[in-house]
Amino acid sequence: MVETAAPLPHPRLELSLVEARTRFVQLARLAGLTQQTTVVTEDGRPLAAIVPVEASQREPERPNPAAAAGWIRRIDKLRAELRRQHVGLEQALDEAWRELDRVRPPGADREIDALRAAHADLRRPRPAG
Repeated sequence: MVETAAPLPHPRLELSLVEARTRFVQLARLAGLTQQTTVVTEDGRPLAAIVPVEASQREPERPNPAAAAGWIRRIDKLRAELRRQHVGLEQALDEAWRELDRVRPPGADREIDALRAAHADLRRPRPAG
Protein backbone atom coordinates (compact mmCIF):
# COMPACT_ATOMS: atom_id res chain seq x y z
CA MET A 1 0.00 0.00 0.00
CA VAL A 2 1.34 3.42 -0.96
CA GLU A 3 0.68 6.47 1.15
CA THR A 4 1.04 9.95 -0.18
CA ALA A 5 3.53 11.83 1.86
CA ALA A 6 2.71 15.23 3.23
CA PRO A 7 4.96 17.84 1.72
CA LEU A 8 7.91 18.65 3.92
CA PRO A 9 7.95 22.18 5.23
CA HIS A 10 10.72 24.28 3.82
CA PRO A 11 13.50 24.56 6.38
CA ARG A 12 13.91 27.88 8.14
CA LEU A 13 17.02 29.01 9.95
CA GLU A 14 17.77 32.11 12.03
CA LEU A 15 21.29 33.46 12.18
CA SER A 16 22.91 36.60 13.49
CA LEU A 17 24.11 39.16 10.98
CA VAL A 18 27.75 38.30 11.73
CA GLU A 19 27.18 34.55 11.28
CA ALA A 20 25.14 35.04 8.08
CA ARG A 21 27.90 37.22 6.65
CA THR A 22 30.45 34.50 7.37
CA ARG A 23 28.29 31.77 5.79
CA PHE A 24 26.62 33.79 3.01
CA VAL A 25 27.73 31.65 0.04
CA GLN A 26 26.62 28.46 1.80
CA LEU A 27 23.26 29.99 2.77
CA ALA A 28 22.62 31.26 -0.76
CA ARG A 29 23.30 27.81 -2.23
CA LEU A 30 21.11 26.10 0.38
CA ALA A 31 18.26 28.46 -0.46
CA GLY A 32 18.40 27.36 -4.10
CA LEU A 33 18.91 23.64 -3.44
CA THR A 34 16.70 22.97 -0.40
CA GLN A 35 14.32 25.96 -0.49
CA GLN A 36 15.71 26.95 2.92
CA THR A 37 14.91 30.42 4.17
CA THR A 38 17.47 32.06 6.43
CA VAL A 39 16.29 34.91 8.62
CA VAL A 40 19.12 37.28 9.46
CA THR A 41 18.80 38.85 12.90
CA GLU A 42 20.44 41.73 14.70
CA ASP A 43 20.16 41.92 18.48
CA GLY A 44 17.57 39.13 18.28
CA ARG A 45 15.27 41.03 15.91
CA PRO A 46 14.63 39.90 12.31
CA LEU A 47 16.47 42.16 9.89
CA ALA A 48 16.41 40.46 6.48
CA ALA A 49 15.98 37.07 4.85
CA ILE A 50 17.82 34.96 2.33
CA VAL A 51 15.05 33.23 0.40
CA PRO A 52 14.81 30.99 -2.66
CA VAL A 53 14.19 32.86 -5.92
CA GLU A 54 10.72 31.31 -6.26
CA ALA A 55 9.68 32.79 -2.91
CA SER A 56 10.85 36.25 -3.89
CA GLN A 57 8.89 36.13 -7.17
CA ARG A 58 5.55 35.18 -5.63
CA GLU A 59 2.71 37.63 -5.95
CA PRO A 60 2.51 39.68 -2.72
CA GLU A 61 -0.61 39.29 -0.63
CA ARG A 62 -3.23 41.92 -1.30
CA PRO A 63 -4.17 44.03 1.73
CA ASN A 64 -7.59 43.50 3.24
CA PRO A 65 -9.64 46.68 2.50
CA ALA A 66 -11.65 46.33 5.72
CA ALA A 67 -8.48 46.04 7.81
CA ALA A 68 -6.94 48.99 5.96
CA ALA A 69 -10.06 51.09 6.65
CA GLY A 70 -9.83 50.16 10.34
CA TRP A 71 -6.21 51.24 10.49
CA ILE A 72 -7.01 54.50 8.70
CA ARG A 73 -9.73 55.23 11.28
CA ARG A 74 -7.29 54.54 14.12
CA ILE A 75 -4.62 56.77 12.55
CA ASP A 76 -7.13 59.60 12.03
CA LYS A 77 -8.22 59.31 15.65
CA LEU A 78 -4.60 59.47 16.83
CA ARG A 79 -3.89 62.47 14.61
CA ALA A 80 -6.86 64.34 16.08
CA GLU A 81 -5.71 63.53 19.62
CA LEU A 82 -2.15 64.65 18.86
CA ARG A 83 -3.42 67.91 17.32
CA ARG A 84 -5.47 68.55 20.48
CA GLN A 85 -2.43 67.91 22.67
CA HIS A 86 -0.22 70.04 20.42
CA VAL A 87 -2.56 73.03 20.73
CA GLY A 88 -2.47 72.71 24.53
CA LEU A 89 1.34 72.59 24.51
CA GLU A 90 1.58 75.60 22.21
CA GLN A 91 -0.71 77.57 24.52
CA ALA A 92 1.36 76.60 27.57
CA LEU A 93 4.60 77.56 25.79
CA ASP A 94 3.15 80.93 24.71
CA GLU A 95 2.06 81.58 28.29
CA ALA A 96 5.53 80.67 29.61
CA TRP A 97 7.21 83.06 27.16
CA ARG A 98 4.79 85.86 28.08
CA GLU A 99 5.64 85.38 31.76
CA LEU A 100 9.37 85.27 30.97
CA ASP A 101 9.02 88.48 28.92
CA ARG A 102 7.26 90.08 31.88
CA VAL A 103 9.87 88.99 34.44
CA ARG A 104 12.93 89.49 32.20
CA PRO A 105 12.08 91.97 29.42
CA PRO A 106 14.14 91.82 26.23
CA GLY A 107 17.59 93.33 26.82
CA ALA A 108 17.52 92.70 30.59
CA ASP A 109 19.26 89.30 30.60
CA ARG A 110 21.79 88.12 28.03
CA GLU A 111 21.07 84.40 28.52
CA ILE A 112 17.31 84.88 28.17
CA ASP A 113 17.90 86.99 25.05
CA ALA A 114 19.98 84.11 23.62
CA LEU A 115 17.05 81.75 24.33
CA ARG A 116 14.67 84.17 22.62
CA ALA A 117 16.92 84.23 19.54
CA ALA A 118 17.32 80.44 19.52
CA HIS A 119 13.55 79.92 19.77
CA ALA A 120 12.47 82.78 17.52
CA ASP A 121 10.93 80.39 14.99
CA LEU A 122 8.77 78.86 17.74
CA ARG A 123 7.66 82.25 19.02
CA ARG A 124 6.32 83.53 15.71
CA PRO A 125 2.56 83.96 15.63
CA ARG A 126 0.94 80.91 14.07
CA PRO A 127 -2.02 81.11 11.72
CA ALA A 128 -5.28 79.91 13.22
CA GLY A 129 -6.45 76.61 11.92
